[in-house]
Amino acid sequence: MQYSCYSIPFLFVIGIVLSPTTALAHQHSHRCTAKFYELTKSKNMSRCLRLPTLGAEMGWSAPSLKNCHHVFEVVFGAPLREEKGWMAWGVNPTLEGRMVGTRAAIGIKDPSGPPHCKTYSVGYETRRACGPLRPRDVEEMKCLRFEYDNRTEYYYLTATLNLSSTDYNVSKLHIVWQSGFDADGDVPKKHVSDLKHIDSFETIDLVSGQCSDMAFIKIYLRQVHGIMNIIGWGTMLPVGVIIARFFREFPFERTDRWYYFHVSCQSIGFSVGAISWGIGIWLAHSSPHHIFFTHHVLGIIIFVFATLQTLAIRFKPGKTDDFRKVWNIYHHFLGYALLPLIFINIFEGIRILKPDNKKTWKLAVIGILTALGVITFILEAYTWKKFIDDKKKEEQKKEEQKKEEQKKKDAMRICESTNKDQRGGSINKHQHGSEINHDGSEGQHPVSSQHPHANTPSTQPTQRGNNTTNI
Repeated sequence: MQYSCYSIPFLFVIGIVLSPTTALAHQHSHRCTAKFYELTKSKNMSRCLRLPTLGAEMGWSAPSLKNCHHVFEVVFGAPLREEKGWMAWGVNPTLEGRMVGTRAAIGIKDPSGPPHCKTYSVGYETRRACGPLRPRDVEEMKCLRFEYDNRTEYYYLTATLNLSSTDYNVSKLHIVWQSGFDADGDVPKKHVSDLKHIDSFETIDLVSGQCSDMAFIKIYLRQVHGIMNIIGWGTMLPVGVIIARFFREFPFERTDRWYYFHVSCQSIGFSVGAISWGIGIWLAHSSPHHIFFTHHVLGIIIFVFATLQTLAIRFKPGKTDDFRKVWNIYHHFLGYALLPLIFINIFEGIRILKPDNKKTWKLAVIGILTALGVITFILEAYTWKKFIDDKKKEEQKKEEQKKEEQKKKDAMRICESTNKDQRGGSINKHQHGSEINHDGSEGQHPVSSQHPHANTPSTQPTQRGNNTTNI
């Protein structure tokens, strides 16, 4: 029976892991919003692409090869809801395709003047905040305009690109986009370092319009990572702990069924959590420059603790083993220490992920935690009530046993007292009778061996009578 309970969670996990294909197919079938698509068509763009982060979209014209250079035009749009801010789009010739080395067109929104757009070259000093990012002419691009569109409610910039065919591959072009909330004149300030801004990178094919979908995959896998953590670490492991804590005797009285349910829940929880942990490690490896230290360290500690707990099932000592007490202390302490770490890290992950339905995620986790807490409280109260009732019954039983023993003792004491009284009365009667006979009273005296003629008085009257008759 315990083996059948593995199937449903694992089928659910497989469904979650394999479903990105459907999700990504949906992304391919509907790239741009209708309003932005109309905007790109009005500017004679042949391709349109909805980017995975920051609500950004882009369109471009078909690249043409002139003098070993790929020449084309780009329209990039995104919402800028703050009164002051900036947005950027650029290309990167490096293999990594990150911020450093990017040639970018940056449009700046400033309430003190009209929106304007300039080109920049992002170096290592910018990333390390060693100096401000200042405008610079670059040969790869030229920013034409930066303005607001009422139909899409986007700010969008238009730029022309002239990319060397030796440095850039238009079938695998690394693009970077970004936005920020503040700027000092022509100098954009540092943007927020959250996942939405970190994932603002993609590799596209300008000819076919296809992209690697790596950013979409990472975003989706983060959601899978979070859901599996909630199911594996946050639900199944605590349920296994509750079973071991409260169901040893009820309803499985004097059987090992609770143990099989406990092991099943722990094994399922560990398996789902281990898969989620592996996804998290891959996500951290895919963004080596952006590691969330607290979440990363807590995840490793939880995985190590959970592995030790799972291995403890295999190396559990026998009931008569001297090491069993030490093992019980270690197993219980490690299990209880694991639970708060799990929920702390789950909430930390939600804070990092910042999903669009963040409130729903938090409410779901709080609901699970509340349900587990209420169940634990009820079972704990029932356990203590049962413990107190058993103690009272045991005390009553002891009192009854004491009363029964006391009754027996009293009965024995009465019997002994009666026997003593009876023996004392017979002795006194015997002594009183011997004194009367000694005084010459009519009381009978027992025959004594010291008076050989004790029967003589009874015969003398006969003799006297005989003598008298004879005379």
